Amino acid sequence: MNEVDLALGVLEPFGPEFSGGLSNHGPMVVEALHALGHEGLIAAWVDIYTPRLVDAETGSPIPASAWAESQGNGAYGDWHATFLLELREAPWRGVVGDWLPRLLPGFFAAATHGPIRVAHALRSLEEGESAVRVSELAAALGYWAGSFQRLPGSPGCEVQSGSGPAEVLAEILPLPPEKRRPGFLSDAVRALEDEQGFIAAIATADLFGRTPGDLIGEICATAAGLYLESPGARIAYLHAVTGPAALRLMAPHLDESAQREGVGYALQAAAALHATYCQPQKTDSMTPGAEAEEVSWDELRYRAACSLEEHVIKLTEACWREDRLRSDPRLGMAAADAVAHLGTSLGGRGA
Repeated sequence: MNEVDLALGVLEPFGPEFSGGLSNHGPMVVEALHALGHEGLIAAWVDIYTPRLVDAETGSPIPASAWAESQGNGAYGDWHATFLLELREAPWRGVVGDWLPRLLPGFFAAATHGPIRVAHALRSLEEGESAVRVSELAAALGYWAGSFQRLPGSPGCEVQSGSGPAEVLAEILPLPPEKRRPGFLSDAVRALEDEQGFIAAIATADLFGRTPGDLIGEICATAAGLYLESPGARIAYLHAVTGPAALRLMAPHLDESAQREGVGYALQAAAALHATYCQPQKTDSMTPGAEAEEVSWDELRYRAACSLEEHVIKLTEACWREDRLRSDPRLGMAAADAVAHLGTSLGGRGA
C-alpha cells in the first residue's frame, strides 16, 4: 500500500461536495501530486485539506430502469451505491466502458469536476488495482452521474471543415454583463440556454479533421491562452484546461467514435466557460517579466506541489501532461501564472 492508497482511505468517508456546492478536490489532488512526482507531500496535503470536508451521504442503488431519468438529480449517495454495486458485479474496465459513453453528454457535470475526478481515478487504477481505488472510481462515477449537466447546442451537428477548437473558441462571443449569472460555474453557464450565437458556433465544430488526441491538445493549449488573457477569471478558465485534459485520460476506455463525441462535449464545456467569463477588457495576465522567465517543468512541478493549493496542483499537472504530448508555450505560461497568482492552500479555512 503506497501513499495514494493511504490517502484515498482517509478521504473515502467524505462526500463529493462541501460548503454548499464546492467540489471536494481531495482524491484528484492526491493522484495529481503522485503524477507530479511529489508523493511525499500527499499526507501533509490531506491533513490540511480534510477539515473542510463533510461526511458522505448514504444511499440505495438506483434501478437500471431509472438510470437515465436520474442523471443530474444530485443524489450522490444513491449513485455511489449504484456504482459500488456495479463494480462488485463486473470488472471495473467493463463498467467504465459501459458508462463513459452515457456520461459524456453531461461533461459539464459539477463544472467538469465529475469527468476530472473519474479521469484521475482511472489513471490511478491503471497503475495498480486496489479496493480503495475501485471505491474511489465508484464515488467519481457517482459524482459525474449525480451532477450530470448538458450544455446548449450539439457539437459538430453542422460541421464546417477546418473549424477546429481554436476556430470555434475564437467565434464564441462573451455574454454581456447584464446576462451573466452569479454563483458557481455550473450556475453561470445556464445563462447560455437561449444564446443562439453560442449554439451556432458549437455546431460548426469539425471533430473529424484530425485525431481525437490532436483535438484534445488544441483545446487545452487554446484554453491555456484564454486563461492567460483573463486574469480576473483564473478559476473559471483553468477548468477549461483541466476539464478537456481529463478526456485524454479516459480515451483508452473509449472507441474512436466515443472519443470524437467526447472531444465535442469537452470543447463545448471550454466554450461555455469562455462565453460566461471572458473579460472584454484585457489586462496583464502575469507579473512583469514573468512571460520571459524560463522556468523548467521540474521547477514548476516543485513550486505547484509545495503550494499545496488544489487548483495550482491540478492545473500544473494537466499542463505538464499535455505539453509532453504537444508542446505549446501557453501551457507552461499558464502553469507559471497559477503558481505565481493562485497562492497557497488555506487548509481547513479555505473554500
